[in-house]
Amino acid sequence: MKRLIAPALLGVLLSACASLPSEVSVAEYDLQPAYSELAANADVYNGQHVALGGMIIAVTNQKDSSTVEVLQLPIYDSGRPNPDTDKAGGRFLIRFERFLDPEIYSRGKMITVRGNISGQTTSSIGEHPYTYLSLQGDGLHLWPEQPDEVQVQYYMGIHAYPYYLRPVQPPRH
Repeated sequence: MKRLIAPALLGVLLSACASLPSEVSVAEYDLQPAYSELAANADVYNGQHVALGGMIIAVTNQKDSSTVEVLQLPIYDSGRPNPDTDKAGGRFLIRFERFLDPEIYSRGKMITVRGNISGQTTSSIGEHPYTYLSLQGDGLHLWPEQPDEVQVQYYMGIHAYPYYLRPVQPPRH
C-alpha cells in the first residue's frame, strides 16, 4: 500500500507547482535573486541565466537584432507579469538576435523573457539619466491580453433560471 501512496502523493505535489512557459523556463527559478539585487549588482551576476517579466515600453530594431525596453514587474508562478505598475522594480533592456515586429511587441503588452545578464547600459528617459540592467535574450513569451473585468453569473432553479427570470418568448402565430 505504501508503494502506491508515495508516487501518488508525489504526483499531486508536482502537479500543484506551476512553472514558467517552456520558452522562458530557467533552472532553479525559485533561487534566482530579486530584480533589485540583479540590477544593483549586475557585474556580480554577469552571465547568469535569468527569467524576468514586465510590460513592454519600446522595441528598437537594429540591422540584425532587436532591443526591447521593459518595465520590470514581478511575475506570478505561471510566469505572467503582475500588471500592477506600483510594484515595478525599474527598467531593463533585453537584446534578441532577430527581428521583433514593434506592432506585435507593442507598448503596454506583457512579456516574460529569458536571457543572460550582460551588465548595465546608461541612457536617459527624457532628460533624466538612467542605468538599465542589460540582458542578451534567448527566450520570450508574449502574453495574451486579459479582459479588464471578469463576469460571474449565478443561476438557480429548474433549468438554470427561476421562473421569474426565464426569457420570455413571443407567442407563435
